[in-house]
Amino acid sequence: MENLTYVALSQEIALSRRMNMVANNIANMSTPGYKSEGVLFQQYITKAPHGGTPVNEVQEYGTYRNLAEGPLTTTSNKLDTAIDGNGYFAVMTPQGIRYTRNGSFSLNGSRELVTQQGYPVMSDNNNPLTIQPGASGVNITHNGTISTSAGTVGKLKIVTFADRQALTPEGAGLFNAGTMPEQPVGKNTKVLQGMIEGSNVNPIDEMNKMIQVSRMYEAALHLMSNNHSEQLTMIQHLSQV
Repeated sequence: MENLTYVALSQEIALSRRMNMVANNIANMSTPGYKSEGVLFQQYITKAPHGGTPVNEVQEYGTYRNLAEGPLTTTSNKLDTAIDGNGYFAVMTPQGIRYTRNGSFSLNGSRELVTQQGYPVMSDNNNPLTIQPGASGVNITHNGTISTSAGTVGKLKIVTFADRQALTPEGAGLFNAGTMPEQPVGKNTKVLQGMIEGSNVNPIDEMNKMIQVSRMYEAALHLMSNNHSEQLTMIQHLSQV
């Protein structure tokens, strides 16, 4: 009897984690550059108390990120940029360098190129990119070089990593690489001016996952309820003996 409770509880914990991940994906359907995430589970067997039948339970052992590119949308902002291929923009935050696929950029009061959160976008020589006062006609080439009517501004720092799944998300589309070294992007990676990479979340798939998780959660609750009723019935019968 207890084994059913262990199995149902482990499943509910796993399903709760999966539901949170699905809800987060749905909440970021409109977030530029967002990559959908999922939960990885594995089954494991533990010894039951008092030498009973081993219990087959479910355990979460990690998450994964869908690294497929999101759809590219043309905007009217010449400072918007999208990465076609592997790679991340490097930005300076109060916690240090972080990386993002969100290329929705603008200029701050100092004419620095910044993210939506106001973090400076870094150049390939690890300095903020500053547009010259009075300059016009911002142009960004496929290799990330920025120029204006006043001359060259600099080149966007775009890097990748050996294990992109190991990047730690920190919210607002930012990732922490930890101690992983930066790697240069390949020749097939291009910077597209006046475009934004959208989220790669498939809303239909996520809604189907949510329905599936809800039904599985209800089934686990039903299993526990039936198990509890059977235990009460057994106790009543034993008390009458």
